[in-house]
Amino acid sequence: MAEPGKSPRDDSAVPPLPQPGGIAARARAAAGAPYLNDLNPEQRLAVETLDGPVLVLAGAGTGKTRVLTTRIAHILATGRARPNEILAVTFTNKAAREMKLRVGTMVGQIVEGMPWLGTFHSIGVKIIRRHAELVGLKPDFTILDVDDQIRLLKQLLAAEGIDEKRWPARVLAGLDRQLEEPRPHARPGSSRRSRELRRRQGQEALCRAIRSG
Repeated sequence: MAEPGKSPRDDSAVPPLPQPGGIAARARAAAGAPYLNDLNPEQRLAVETLDGPVLVLAGAGTGKTRVLTTRIAHILATGRARPNEILAVTFTNKAAREMKLRVGTMVGQIVEGMPWLGTFHSIGVKIIRRHAELVGLKPDFTILDVDDQIRLLKQLLAAEGIDEKRWPARVLAGLDRQLEEPRPHARPGSSRRSRELRRRQGQEALCRAIRSG
């Protein structure tokens, strides 16, 4: 309705407002996200698709890590999740450090609050330490790598007066790992129990052979 003394406004000449989530809205959001500028269309699509799962299949050196880290930065920058709510898993410590560095460069030191960005091993250990009592451990348990195992075996051999030249610690450590490996024709569902039983039997037989020899 027009005011008295004024002609009615022609609303047909007024451009419609952009719809939420439309092209204009996405363009405005992207304008404040410079980390998106260096992505190609396919990478950008993967980064900006935040609802539902996304699978990225690409060869070596094609920018998979860039997509992953930029997607994390975009999720944080748009407020879709807090830093401690994002799980990002990789294989090597070098890759994990690179991911943290890249995300930190894009969104700032907020990356320091991301406890679930790391390698399979580091995240797995963190979960086990938090729930150690469920698997019969204490939270301050120690993980022995191969070198630690060999040093410990050498100490045990020396304490028992066993000739290490005849029973090298490195060989014994290798035998123990072989006992843990599943047999190629093991029946499904019984491999874990049978492997543990075989390991114990092998360890007992090995101890008897060492002591008798």
